[in-house]
Amino acid sequence: HPSLKGIKYVLFPHDPRVQYWDNFFLCVLLYYCFVIPYTVGVSGGYRMYANKGWFAFNMVLNIVYVADTLMQFFRAYYDSDGRIEYELRIIARNYFYSKNFVLDFIASFPMQLVIYYLDLEYGVDDEDKNILLLLSITQLLRLLRISRINLLTKSSIDIQTWWEKQNVAEAMLISFILKLVMVSHWIACFWSFLAFASVWSFGPALGEAPNWISNWYESSYVEGGIDPIGWESDIDRYALSLFWTIQSVTSIGYGNVVAVTRVEYYFANILMLVSGMFWAFVIGNIISVVGHMNSHQDSYRKHLDEANMLIRCFTLRTDDTNIHAGIEDANVVATRIRRFVTAQYDGSMINRPSEYTSSTLDQVFPILGGLSLELRHMATLQVVGKYIEMVPYLSDTYLTRKEQASLAFKCVYLEFSRGETFEKHPRYGRGVMVMKQGSCISLGLVGSRIIREARCLKTYSIDNPIAVNDTLVEDSFLAGNEPLYRFMSYSLVIFIPQSAIFEVLKDKKMAWKNCARWRYLRTCLIKWSRDRNDDVHMETCSGREA
Repeated sequence: HPSLKGIKYVLFPHDPRVQYWDNFFLCVLLYYCFVIPYTVGVSGGYRMYANKGWFAFNMVLNIVYVADTLMQFFRAYYDSDGRIEYELRIIARNYFYSKNFVLDFIASFPMQLVIYYLDLEYGVDDEDKNILLLLSITQLLRLLRISRINLLTKSSIDIQTWWEKQNVAEAMLISFILKLVMVSHWIACFWSFLAFASVWSFGPALGEAPNWISNWYESSYVEGGIDPIGWESDIDRYALSLFWTIQSVTSIGYGNVVAVTRVEYYFANILMLVSGMFWAFVIGNIISVVGHMNSHQDSYRKHLDEANMLIRCFTLRTDDTNIHAGIEDANVVATRIRRFVTAQYDGSMINRPSEYTSSTLDQVFPILGGLSLELRHMATLQVVGKYIEMVPYLSDTYLTRKEQASLAFKCVYLEFSRGETFEKHPRYGRGVMVMKQGSCISLGLVGSRIIREARCLKTYSIDNPIAVNDTLVEDSFLAGNEPLYRFMSYSLVIFIPQSAIFEVLKDKKMAWKNCARWRYLRTCLIKWSRDRNDDVHMETCSGREA
């Protein structure tokens, strides 16, 4: 097919080699985010050309940048409809006619190499100043690729896997702090660049021209302290710029570093205007992250307050009168409730594997506890009524709506992750399960020592009731023949405990007589037949060995 021509050269997003390259290029972009503003605004390129090792390293990264630009002609992409475009001709044409190609081409030009071979002497004449200006412009074009950082982060499988393994609150806090540091870094570099632009030099002329650095030098310079004037003094210059940035953003403003020129005043005014909103945003985000980190403690305090509200309704004893028959001492009950809530909090803080995540109906929907009895019945049937109807002996043929609603309150929501197996709940025992989400398969029967595999795997999906017949049989009778299920994906199950079913059938004789008992008999006969076949098989094997 014509669209497949040259497909062996196409780079698909999820190719492992492309993933490795994207991770590496992401590191390069992060490096550029810090180094380019510093090179342009603080050092003026002095460090890059004075240190041959750093110059060579940046030239290697320039080659990487050029390689990534060329790779864009071969990279498949997703269009606006979410379909992947893999036709090589369309990929190349789309990138060539885009504005990104022109900017990437200019930004990839090795301007550092040109200036290096010109043997540039900083701040000597006007021609050198123009070359520095050209260098600044071409270097800043590379920052346009920063928009790819978010794209590369989302498409990187390695980063997604790492992020999922982290504590969410701590990861959010670290991410936010890094963004705050980067913004402060950019502002500091631009503030230093404003002084540089006044004379296009960081040499002695910088201290003679009117700018914020010369003003600070005249008023605050101390012999042996930092000295921001001089090409080799970029570290001191950056420290002073960052100091002004942080005190401006945080609205502290010591006043020892002030604007002098018109451009510096304009920039300082804009920064102070924006900083008020920016700092409010910073504080709001930090509070949100810290609040998320303390959410477990907040939940504990909330539950303890609710317990105390309940206890205030008790009739606490203030004398030695006898307790009414059947009623415990209110003080003892209050103490036990508080300790139970605290024990729940302490126990949940221990990193141990939990049993099946289970919640009753009123735990999933707390509002049910605040409704009237009639509304509670109606709401309950709306939520789980259809799942109860799927069990023949619990349908409205035998049970009234009120009885179904009462049974619904005893249902439990169970959650399972992919690959989990289930035989019976450690608290609720066996019961009927109805898949609300996900799917599972029947593996076979669990004996006292072995798992007897099923002859064929039976699959259960959404709205399929499971163990409708087996639940009717007592645990003691099914010993050695209890079904085992494995969940194939994340699954949400409506679980009707066996004890609740037995309680209903005890009162509803017609449900037992017309429906449940025949299912009970069928299960017993199947078990009897299976046991008999096993006995025959064992006898046959023993005879062969003899």
